[in-house]
Amino acid sequence: MWICPACQSPLLLSERTYKCAAGHTYDVAKEGYVNLLLAHHKNSKEPGDNKQMVNARRSFLEQGYYQPLATRMAELLSEYVRSQQHNDEASASSNVFDAGCGEGYYLHRILTSINEQSQSSKVIGAGLDISKIAVQKAAKKYPESEFCVASSFAIPVPNASQQGVIQVFAPSSEQEILRILDKAGIWLQVNPAPEHLAELKSCVYAAPAEHKPSPPVPQGFELAHEETLAFDFELAEPEMRMNLLMMTPYYWSTSVENTQRIKELLTHVSAHFSLRLLRKVD
Repeated sequence: MWICPACQSPLLLSERTYKCAAGHTYDVAKEGYVNLLLAHHKNSKEPGDNKQMVNARRSFLEQGYYQPLATRMAELLSEYVRSQQHNDEASASSNVFDAGCGEGYYLHRILTSINEQSQSSKVIGAGLDISKIAVQKAAKKYPESEFCVASSFAIPVPNASQQGVIQVFAPSSEQEILRILDKAGIWLQVNPAPEHLAELKSCVYAAPAEHKPSPPVPQGFELAHEETLAFDFELAEPEMRMNLLMMTPYYWSTSVENTQRIKELLTHVSAHFSLRLLRKVD
């Protein structure tokens, strides 16, 4: 599954240690993940989302507020997986990689949905995140998938080893995604559409700006599908309103007064997502 981040050689697992032919070693943590983030790939002492943000996001997501998004992602990937298996009858399994997996919510629900529908083949999942806290939680809760701490700009998996990549609100390297995808592999991108969390943004900014449209299709890919997904949800509990705020970048720019306003008054929220399927081309 993994390659050495130092020399790109395959990593072999012995006992609870991964080792490459050059002698680089990486221990498996008690939660089941491996840390493959090299020191020079860090931008701070503890990069990525902190414990407070990760806990808020997990609590929010597990209440099902974004379940329509996870369901639609699974539907789109399932259509692709079925078509690939039809074209390649020898394939018994497919690999899906989450580049920026957070605490593992979307990957788990996608795998569960697809594998429940298929009797003849299995989709295997793995993911990375630069946040050690997030990966700890993902690995502990979802042991059926493989997780590592790493940068999405240096993904420690072999060339052409993945049939699908998912990316939800996470930065990445287009070249790295292209490298790890197999022939005709699919990249599912999820980003905020213009009206995403409009009510929350109105509580934070006097004149909130709309989210930017999707960037051009990168070289090496073709656009296979594009759509937007919109739905509303109610936040009855002040705790859930705070969790929503804390899992977004707006938390860091919100005044004490606006934070209290959100906690007391933000009951109705609009979600608006942009979903885009890109297919690798020769």
